[in-house]
Order: sequence, then structure tokens, then C-alpha cells
Amino acid sequence: MTVRFPPRHLLVIAPQCADLGMLTGLEDLAGSLHTALLDPWTGGCADAPAGVTSILSGPSVGQARIEEAVRDAARRAGEAGAVLVLAFIGHGTLPGEVPKLFLMAGDSRRDMPTTVVNVGDLLSQALDTHGVEEVIALVDTCHAGAAVPDIAALGTGIRGGATRLTLLMSVGATEPAFGLDFTRGLLRVFGAGVAGAGEYLSAEAVLDAVNEAADTGARLVHMDGDPYGRPRWLVRNVRHAQGGGPLLGPAGEEDLEWALEPFGEGWPPASVHSVSGLEKLREALRAAPPGCTDGPADVAVALRVVDGLLDGLRTAELLRSWPGAPLTSERIRRAAWTAGGTSVPLPGSNGSDLLRDCVELLRLRAPRTGGSRTAPLAAFVASLADEDGLDPHCDALTAWARTCGAVVELNDAFAALEEHDTSSRLRLVVSLHAALADEWPETLVAWLLDRGTVIAHREFGCAPSRAGVERQLVGVLKWASAEARRVGAALRRVEVAASSALLTQWSPEEADLGIRLGVRHDVVLRWSERLCPPDHLYWINDHARDRLATMRSEPDTRAPVDWLGRDETNRPAELNERLRNGVYDRAVALGHRPERLDQVMPSLLAYAPIVLWPKDKDDLPPDSRTSVNRYWHRLPGEFSAAYRDSWRGRGTEEGAAEGRFPLARLRSVWHDTEWLDFCDWFGTCSTDGENTV
Repeated sequence: MTVRFPPRHLLVIAPQCADLGMLTGLEDLAGSLHTALLDPWTGGCADAPAGVTSILSGPSVGQARIEEAVRDAARRAGEAGAVLVLAFIGHGTLPGEVPKLFLMAGDSRRDMPTTVVNVGDLLSQALDTHGVEEVIALVDTCHAGAAVPDIAALGTGIRGGATRLTLLMSVGATEPAFGLDFTRGLLRVFGAGVAGAGEYLSAEAVLDAVNEAADTGARLVHMDGDPYGRPRWLVRNVRHAQGGGPLLGPAGEEDLEWALEPFGEGWPPASVHSVSGLEKLREALRAAPPGCTDGPADVAVALRVVDGLLDGLRTAELLRSWPGAPLTSERIRRAAWTAGGTSVPLPGSNGSDLLRDCVELLRLRAPRTGGSRTAPLAAFVASLADEDGLDPHCDALTAWARTCGAVVELNDAFAALEEHDTSSRLRLVVSLHAALADEWPETLVAWLLDRGTVIAHREFGCAPSRAGVERQLVGVLKWASAEARRVGAALRRVEVAASSALLTQWSPEEADLGIRLGVRHDVVLRWSERLCPPDHLYWINDHARDRLATMRSEPDTRAPVDWLGRDETNRPAELNERLRNGVYDRAVALGHRPERLDQVMPSLLAYAPIVLWPKDKDDLPPDSRTSVNRYWHRLPGEFSAAYRDSWRGRGTEEGAAEGRFPLARLRSVWHDTEWLDFCDWFGTCSTDGENTV
């Protein structure tokens, strides 16, 4: 389950005080700390709103400005229910023997106590602000240990002490600090991570690592007055690999080894076990001396691979803290297929390894879309976000896009999803269920659905023959197209429900409406018996839902299809027994067309949610099975595309190259959850087959 944390707001304060002397490198260090804490993969703090700054540094930062900035930051954090991260860096003094830390602002004077900043008092005000989830304070000044607020007084404050504080201080209350070593140590630990410390670093882990790395004596104070608060952490651990697996997957390892091969032994200069390690490798490549390889192209190639790996790691990190619904292996596979299509074979891994492997393949191996290497990743992220109904401009997505340089690509991906949603929102269901036995009906019943909701319904009389039905399809499509224009959407999908006997002998997509029905529409075949099952088949729709769930949960990268041969179909009694016993719990496909297909089909349609069989009498060639595996996640729509390719004579060149044309040799009856939902609706809104809408 994805851990949900509150947002984090940031304010870094680093004034220079001329009265006590300028601190060398203060502004640069404050800027580096600010950058690290804003990094979504390190500090995870949100950008300040427009017109507000989250860093104040330099000699122009006065007392009043600091105090106002802290109070404003606390107010905004309270309104957002956020954690407030504060950093105070600079000169600190004590008022005589009183253990209260005063930060020296740009206009502070050591002999004028009214010009200094009382750090403990500001922390108390922030802690007592309603809605603030926690205050995290980093203090790097002389006497930093005196920054502890009056915790006892907080117990009688507005919040009654129901607040949380994490306070890291560079030195004790009576000790001087030197060279801003504590801030330098923080940056070193933030960038290198801590081995074996988990995905999120606690303040204790950071404290120990900083004291060891920078030889400091930093102190830590915790206050926890909120027993129901969420887990506490200071920064994300860049060294952590989710699930304990390797940082890089097979594709990442292989591509990195290949890219560094021209550099010979000694590359990479250090082990790559974190984001910071990859960033150091990138800097080393940029600084590589001329002549270290056969040419500058080797450096460019290696840099592209390292940049791709960094984008993949940042994407994986986004998904591990996903702001939407919990991610599952099925969702990850589906989104990866949507983004990469048939050009990127799905990995056989599961869980966190699957997530890592998918983002690597999409970033490193997927064909470039319009010249952009990040477009497939953006499509992957957008697909998951769209499924969860996330705002395309939410903080997590915009931060990821900005970090990976994929802002435009993400916008394009959302625009493409919106266009697809508009074009696929309407479905026309045409049912021949009014037929007697296996004959052609005298009535066609049609429903137009908008995102699954029936918006129009009509019955059409017709002559009880194939020709009569196809002639009346013209009237049905004319009516449905007019209704579609009325709601401002295009009709692309037509679903035809018929008896098993008609399904085996009729190809409605080839119906001549002046133009073949399947030229402008994707045609999907349904079994009309599922609309109102007879008593002895009452269970078939619930059984189909169970089978679909089983198919979705399969980790195998091949299509979840059980292929039946002549041995099975030539023994119908044994086949029925195996079906009743649940031997075939997935889709069922026939590698040949039985002579009495009409006798075999009813049992297959009852027990399997999806049935495939050859269009012609010839046995199905291997490339058709391969195409089913390759295009499974795009079926049944890809059948219609294959039929169109075959009509246009594209089978020998373009279609064959894509691997789609062999699908044209197959027929299918497809019962997905959309159809089962419609059947449930039909059962509750109909009496004796007569629709009451």
C-alpha cells in the first residue's frame, strides 16, 4: 500500500550580519540546502506559491522580514495541513546567560537586543499554529542548542501541546560553530544517502551520519504531542532501492555496461548505487579528457544512457509515492502497454521489480516519439494518473515532469488521452436477441451508450434474413449517428449481439452500408444469450467476471488464452466435461475451424468470456497466435484495424511489418466487463426481453 504523507513547505533563512562579520560561502550553502530540500527525490518540499520566496539570504535580510516570513510560512502550512521545514543558518548569539538563541539578521546589532531574531519564539509560534502537521527545524549557528522553544508553555497554548517538533542543531547551547560544517554535512548526507537505512531517513539517522561525516557534535530534540500523527522522516534516502532489489534492472544494467565499454577499465569510477552516484558518473563523463575513447560520440552516448537511467529512477520514485489509488502489477502492465505498445515487450517481473523494469524499458528502449525520449514515460505516467482521475497539474506530477524535462511531453500525453476519451465515449449496441432459435430476427433493438450510460433506445423492424438485417443496419447507424451529433461526440464502436449460430456464419463488419460497416467503425461481437440467460445458465455472467479477473492477475507476458486443438474439439462430450470442471479458466481459442463449429460454440461461449476461432477452414498459422500475444492488450479493437488492413491490401507490406495483419484470419466474440455491466443493466431494466427505457 502506498504511504501517504502530508505536503511539506519550506523556508530557508540565511542572513549575513555585517556587525559580526560576513560568513564565507553562506549564500551558496543556503542555496544548495534549499535546492536539496525542494528536490522531490530528497527533501520533497513543495515550491512556494507565486510571489512568495522560500529562501532569504544575504545582508539585506532584516529582522522584521525574517519574522514576517516565518509567520506567513506557518499560516500557509496550517491552511494546507503541511509539515513546515525551517532552516536557520548564520550568526547566533545568547543574551547574557539566558539560553535563548538569537539569530543575527542583516540589520541586527550585538548591543541592541531589539534588533535580533528570537528563534525559539518563532518556532513556538509555528508549532502553535492550527493545522501545521509538524515543524522540522535545522539550525546551524553558534549556540544553536539554545533554539529549543518553551515546550512546557506549548502545553497551555492554542493547540494544547498537540503538535510535533523535530529540531536538529549544529552545536550545544554554549558552544561555537565553525565553517558552517553542519550544513555541509547535511548536504553530504542528503546527496549520498545512508546504506541500509530504508527509503526515508529519520532525523536520528541523519544526525548520526552528519556527525560521522563532518566530525560535528550536532544535537537533536523531538517533541511529539500528536499520538495520531503520521510517520516522521527528514529526507528520502537516495541510496535506497525499493523492495531491497538492485537499483538498476536488467535493461538498465545492460545499457550502462554497453555505454561504458569504450571507456575501458575503471569505469564507472565508483559504484552506482544511488541517484547521486549516477549524477557523479554524469559529471565524470562530462569531465572525461579527450582521447579517453575513440571519439566524442562515445561520451554523448554514455551521457544519454545515464540521463535515461536518472529519469527512470525519478519516475519509479514518483510511482512509489503515487498520489492516486494503490498501484498493482496489473495496472503497471496495462499502463506500460498503453505507453509502449508492441514496440516494448513487457517484462516478466512483478511488484516493485516490474515497476523499475517498465520505466527502464520505456525510457531506454521504446522508440522515440516525435524525437522525444521522455514521451513514452510521460504517456505511462499520464495513463496511470488519468485512470485515478488525478489533476494533471498536481504538485507530484508537475515536479516529476520538470525534473525529467518532460513538461510538454506530459501535457501532450494528457491531451492525447482526452482526445481518445472523447472519441471512444459512445458505444452502439445492436442486438438480434429477438430472433427465434437460431433464425434471423424480425426486429433489431439498439441502444446508444455514453460512457456506459444508456442515452437513447429504439427498435427497428427488418426482414428475417441476413440481407434484411444488413439493410436495416443502415437505418440503425443513421439514427445513432444523429444521436451522437446531438451529444457532440463521434460514434466509433458498434457492438453486435447475436445467437451463437449467427455469430459463426456472419461477419457484420463486412455489411454493405454503401461502405463496409467496419471501415468507419470498430465492430465487436457479443453473445446475445448473456443479455437474459435462461435458468440453467444463470451463472454465466458472474463466471465470466471471475475468469476476467483471473486473466488480469496473470503475471505471464503472453496472452491469457487456452488454445484448443482437434483432439479437444473432436470429443465434444469430454470437452464439455473439462469446461464444467474449470480446466479452461481463461480465454479459449481454436487453432482450427471444426466442421460443426455451430455445435461446439454454445458451450465455449458459456464457459469462456472470450472465444477466438479461424475465419477460414485452413488451420491457423503460427504468426496469428504470435499476433494474439503481441496485441492482446489492444484487443478487440486491433481486430478491426487488421480487417481494415486486409481490405486495403496492406497485408504484405505495412500490416505484415507491424505484425497485425495475421489477426485478420481470426474471428472473436468478446465479453469484457463493459458488456457484462450492460447485461446486468438489461436484466434489471427489462421484462421478458422487452426493454422499458
